[in-house]
Amino acid sequence: MAGFFKQLSCILCSMMLLFCGGMHIGWSIMHLYMSGNRWAVGISIDEFRFAILSFFTGCGFIILIVAGTKNLLPTRVWIMLSAFFFIINGVFFIAMPTYYAATVATRIIAGFGHGIAHVVSIIYVGEIASRNYRGKLVAILVSSIIGGIALFTILSMVTTNPVFVVEPNMHANRAIGIVILPLATFALLCSWFLVIESPIHTLTTSGNESEARSNLIKLRGLSMESPSLMDEFEDMKTLASESESLSPFFLSQGNFPPFQLVLLVKLANLLFFNYSMNTAKMSLMSLMFTLGLFTHNWAPSILMLSKFAGSLFAILIIDLLPRRFMYGISSTFTGTFMLALGIILATYDLVATWIPPFLYIVAEVFNTFGMLPVSEIMLSEAFPPKKRALSVSSILICEYVGHMVVYIIYFNVPSTLTNTYIKTLVFSGVILLKCLIAVLTIPDTRGKYPREAVHMYMHKKK
Repeated sequence: MAGFFKQLSCILCSMMLLFCGGMHIGWSIMHLYMSGNRWAVGISIDEFRFAILSFFTGCGFIILIVAGTKNLLPTRVWIMLSAFFFIINGVFFIAMPTYYAATVATRIIAGFGHGIAHVVSIIYVGEIASRNYRGKLVAILVSSIIGGIALFTILSMVTTNPVFVVEPNMHANRAIGIVILPLATFALLCSWFLVIESPIHTLTTSGNESEARSNLIKLRGLSMESPSLMDEFEDMKTLASESESLSPFFLSQGNFPPFQLVLLVKLANLLFFNYSMNTAKMSLMSLMFTLGLFTHNWAPSILMLSKFAGSLFAILIIDLLPRRFMYGISSTFTGTFMLALGIILATYDLVATWIPPFLYIVAEVFNTFGMLPVSEIMLSEAFPPKKRALSVSSILICEYVGHMVVYIIYFNVPSTLTNTYIKTLVFSGVILLKCLIAVLTIPDTRGKYPREAVHMYMHKKK
């Protein structure tokens, strides 16, 4: 387990930064209550919407830059740059929490930080992780994002409820800043000492075999080379040499099948995630599950804490079943419970009020322990090194642009009970359909060396 803890320490900085980004995603999907706080009351609905979308705008813009420049800088420098952007965001959120222009500007900057952290950390884990730990480490990154979202739901409820506010000037933005600033500062300071460059990155960019071998020994928690480590290193060398002969373009021969598969799965997840987080959470949960503490509805916090618990469970079980079965089971149960929820909505007045939220929370938990981590694992291992940055960045740009598109649609479609009923049936059908696709196409890459995993996605013989 020494190697696992060494690799975990290497991604600690990324975990903290993705946690910070998760709070901003929570900011977007939860929305600040527009009644009862000075910042929201003083702006128009269009300004409010732009503030929500600004974070994803920042993510998409910086990912475009990372796509073409990822290999020019060491991994630790990228992580330090991400932390720097979050530090700026934390300072401004603490100093000017109710100033609209500062909020929008620094949410864009926070998007820079999260976009860098998301791309770089997914690629980094795919390159440094032992073949038996890759799934667990990616699941930990996913859990960090969900943990940030869950914390924001709590901060939002507390800071908008005067009963709980100890400091009269406390605001949700300031509360986020107080959490982000120390986390980002610590990530900036420790990234230089914790992050060990991936051997694959070294072999691909500089070809320095001695440095790459030394880094691999450190990552595996060993004091000297072993036969199994030498086999792994030879696999990395072969993958790097093969990558040199391949075009970095993400639609070139050999790269399109995995690109197509991962993009399909990610966009299907995007539809469900945005649907559930926006429509069901904001309308359905409020209509059907009111757990009031001093007049506030804590249902969103309970929902996200349930998802966070599911994401922690995923870390333990992610490698117990083949990827396609893990994804398939998650999709089947998520889609089935959502389908049941849609049917229940049609007879809402005839069922107990606890049934709809129970179905919804169970669906979210199943979504979290299979659908979310498996799609991120696919991102981390599906592409050859020379194509990895551009391929991963392109898919994540599609994801974040998709978030913006769904938000825009959400803002312009009334959230009535009838609309929620129809959307629930439609999106549960999407989940069940992609379950079939995933079961037929996702390879089982558990316990595979990086080159073996790449070839399985490219449908080539090893």
